[in-house]
Amino acid sequence: MTGKKSFILYCDLINDIASLSNEDAGILFKAILSFVNDRPFNINETIRYIYNKIIADIEREWAKYNPKTGRYHWNYKGGITPENKAIRNSDKMAWWRTSVFSRDNYTCQTCGQYGGILHAHHIKEFSKFKELRFDVDNGLTLCKACHNKIHSN
Repeated sequence: MTGKKSFILYCDLINDIASLSNEDAGILFKAILSFVNDRPFNINETIRYIYNKIIADIEREWAKYNPKTGRYHWNYKGGITPENKAIRNSDKMAWWRTSVFSRDNYTCQTCGQYGGILHAHHIKEFSKFKELRFDVDNGLTLCKACHNKIHSN
């Protein structure tokens, strides 16, 4: 979502955050700020669960005020868009794709082609591993030809 100026953190997270070391709490805070500013940030497994809860809360709140999506859009018809299509067209998916490309230096990891038409491929399937959909480590940069080869087998 463009034009973000704020986000909400809920008080019920206090017990989860209190269980973290001060260093991990600082990393969590930096990761949240990176997310809301559309910047990639790698997090460790220690804070991934809490991070995912917070990001889900932030996205739910943003959806209430995003004029392009959700029930506030002029053409809203009661949420009939399939979930996968909505996710694949989301800002978060665009962030994931860009993060994968950036990490791989915009180079196909199969044939070595730099630039051109690139696809961010989910190593573990998007439909079967919902918890890994936005995990940059579950992504791979492929050129169009290599991506088509993988999916044609």
